[in-house]
Formats: sequence, structure tokens, C-alpha cells
Amino acid sequence: FRLAARTGHLPRASEVTVTTTREDGARQVFKFAVRDGLAKDGFLESTTPIPEPHTFSARLSIAHGHHSHDFDVDYSEDGHHHDHDGLDVSSPGFQDAHARAHANDIKRRFAGRDVTTGQIILFGLTGGLIPCPAAITVLLLCLQLKQVALGATLVLCFSIGLAVTMVSVGVLAALGVRHAEKRFSGAFAAFARRAPYASGLLITLVGLILAAQALRGIMA
Repeated sequence: FRLAARTGHLPRASEVTVTTTREDGARQVFKFAVRDGLAKDGFLESTTPIPEPHTFSARLSIAHGHHSHDFDVDYSEDGHHHDHDGLDVSSPGFQDAHARAHANDIKRRFAGRDVTTGQIILFGLTGGLIPCPAAITVLLLCLQLKQVALGATLVLCFSIGLAVTMVSVGVLAALGVRHAEKRFSGAFAAFARRAPYASGLLITLVGLILAAQALRGIMA
């Protein structure tokens, strides 16, 4: 790895590390040293070479006081080249720290595990076993009418329907995202990164409207 600054000064080599995480969960930490004279005139270079294959997730950490600034990017063997111009935050492989934290947590939990189709289906079906207020209401009404068998049947059908719906929606969403990524490439990645901001603005707008309606009702 080589780290150069387009503007300003480079951090000290002791403050910089790059941690790579591969698909099998293997991690490697790279330290840096100054090359080509002073850091402000040259660049920082990792003290150890990058082993093949060059397919991994990399986290650049720059220490700053009692915390660090982290930047994450994915590398693939197909798009690998030896002269990286810099970290492009608009590239499809880039994720901000919040998104990467969740992704790394999932990778860490499931690294080295093989999940079968049956386990995925079972996970979806068990979602229908979670107590639901609507199902409990139906069951209580049937018990009051002394229709225990009818209540149990309705709740069973309700649970199966919920599980089938969850599995179907999940499969369709996964297939839809995969198709959209192939069809729209970088445009979809940019949209996906901005989608949380749009949803946040929508929720804020709905909250303001509800608050205004409530205030109008109180003042009436």
C-alpha cells in the first residue's frame, strides 16, 4: 500500500494502519514507513507486501488523539491495478464507517460458516412463530366464543402466511437488488448510499405533519 496526500501534510507513519479482511475472515494489519525523504514531500508505504489474491476489504485507520478516523474500501482481483490514484468515496466499493461497521459485524459473525437453503427457509418460518398482537386478539376472541379449534387454526394459518410473506419478500428483495446492481452499476450504488438520507427526511416530514396536526387539535 502507498499513501500520499493531494493537499496538506501526511500523518506520521506510526499513526497509520491498514487492516485487510478476506472472504474467509482472515485479517492482516499493515504498518507504514516513510519513503522518498520527508513524509510531507513523499509518501507512506506499507512495510510488508500485499499477498495474492488482491480481493479483500481494507480499512485505513489514521490515529487522532484518543480516537481514529477510519476509511473503508473493497478491492477485487478483476479491477486491481498497482497505481491507485486515491480513495474514491463515490466508487461502488466505498462504504462509510457506519455502513461498514454493520457489514464487518455480519462478516465476523458468519465467517467460515456455510448456510444451507434449508436453514434460510427455517429462519423464515420461525419468524411466523413470534407472538403477534393481531394473532393473540383473534385467539382470545375465539376462546371467548368457545371456538378453540377455530382460533388455533386461524393463528396457525396466520403464522404460516406471515412466514411465507417474509421469505418471499426477502427473496424478491435480494434478487431485485442483484438485478439492479448489474443493470445500473454505479448509479444504483450511488442511489443506495443516498437512500437513508431520503428515508430520514421522509420520517422527519411525517413527524412534523403529525406534530402540527396534534398541536392544531390541542389549540382547537
